[in-house]
Amino acid sequence: MSASDRSWTIAPAVLWFAGTLVVALCVFDGGVGALADRFSARREPAPPPVAGPTFAARPVVVAEAPDSSGPPTAAGGPATPGTGKTHFSDLQPGQPVAADRSKIMVLEDFCLDGMPASCKRWAMDGFYRAIEQAKAGKLGHAVRISWYGDSVIATDAIPSRLRTRMQDELGDGGPGFVYVVPPHRFCGHEAITRASAGSWVTHAISISQIPDGMYGVGGATVEADDGRATIKLVSGTASQVELYYLSQPRGGKVTISADGKPLATVDTRGQAKQPGFAAATVQAGARKFDVATKGRVRLFGIDLENPTGAVVDNLGVVSVNLKSFDANKPEHFQAELAHRAADLVMIMIGANEAQWLGPTDRDTKDYATRFGKLLGQIRAARPDAACLVVSPTDQAEMKDGNAISRAVMPALITAQRDAASAHGCGFYSTYDWMGGKGSAAKWFRKGLVGTDFQHLSRKGADHLADGLFGTLMGGYQKYATH
Repeated sequence: MSASDRSWTIAPAVLWFAGTLVVALCVFDGGVGALADRFSARREPAPPPVAGPTFAARPVVVAEAPDSSGPPTAAGGPATPGTGKTHFSDLQPGQPVAADRSKIMVLEDFCLDGMPASCKRWAMDGFYRAIEQAKAGKLGHAVRISWYGDSVIATDAIPSRLRTRMQDELGDGGPGFVYVVPPHRFCGHEAITRASAGSWVTHAISISQIPDGMYGVGGATVEADDGRATIKLVSGTASQVELYYLSQPRGGKVTISADGKPLATVDTRGQAKQPGFAAATVQAGARKFDVATKGRVRLFGIDLENPTGAVVDNLGVVSVNLKSFDANKPEHFQAELAHRAADLVMIMIGANEAQWLGPTDRDTKDYATRFGKLLGQIRAARPDAACLVVSPTDQAEMKDGNAISRAVMPALITAQRDAASAHGCGFYSTYDWMGGKGSAAKWFRKGLVGTDFQHLSRKGADHLADGLFGTLMGGYQKYATH
């Protein structure tokens, strides 16, 4: 048959198929009305975007937590961002607040000297004292919070919100410590934008480790023979700049420019591998900072600050778990911590461990000891500062179509609390704050957590950070009134 005749042979087949499809849909899908509904019914809105990597899951049947398991109102009340005001008196009736400062909501503050009723020093005093001195104009630098964590923190959704709330309260201290080149594409920082070119190679304690164990204060390092990077502040300026680098034999040079003008050239050569720091000041402040290397250079990051205000360092790294910190060379890590001089060091990990640990596993039983080893390094480096263990959120997994809280969570939370108490750190139970067992499934239903039951939506991240901020400020106000 000629090509011009073939269309006439296809048409009856198409019409026969379409007619059969309509009849089948009518029979199996409830008739013509139901078929029309498929094309006219409104679709449900898409769930809110998740602040971090997510993974597809089967349709979820939520294993409901009791109605009483919802997160309590944060200490300090629902202060409006931008007002710079929180009030300890806004605590709602029935919320747990100890008379002796040992507990505000889910924040436990442990006495380090004496008994709770007459305690001379509490675990969180170093942070609260820094806030007090900052408010009086006597601190001498921005209040610094360094926050370690896994991908839940690394995306910067939660630290960014806390940064905003702290800077509303105390002023814009700048972005703080940032990676010149992040170790992973999900390691973000919402106060800046970054671009890089050249031969940068990244290493981190959880991904692409480096044999010498020198990762700086942020658990990551980057090296290049000839590399370029640009960091721009989203808003405001920074006037104090400090480069964190590795001094090493045959080290190259680093040139830093601020708003297009040369600021400093740093020679990274040294007799042996050791931490190096180079500081400079931009009197009028700058918004764009360029970093260029010549020769073999290895960097840990750059601090962009102002003399006053608050900063929140995001030191979260994707895939981090407790054992990842063993990759740090202890004396190097402690030297970097000491130099960073954070007023509060926070650590929030456990989401990754929860995926493979069971309640009776040996690693679970040893978890408090291993966690204590990490906290011991932090306390040794910053004995006068405060450290705070922030527990992971409730984690869930799919079983027979239901979202069930992971059985290991209570054991992990208890181990982290025990380690915090033993090493003089505060403890904030995010797990209890969000509602405890079953709350991950409930948060998923409310659009607060993603389909992996680990990474929070933007709404969930804001909710968590606001609760933490309110509780910290409630603790400070109780400190100030005692």
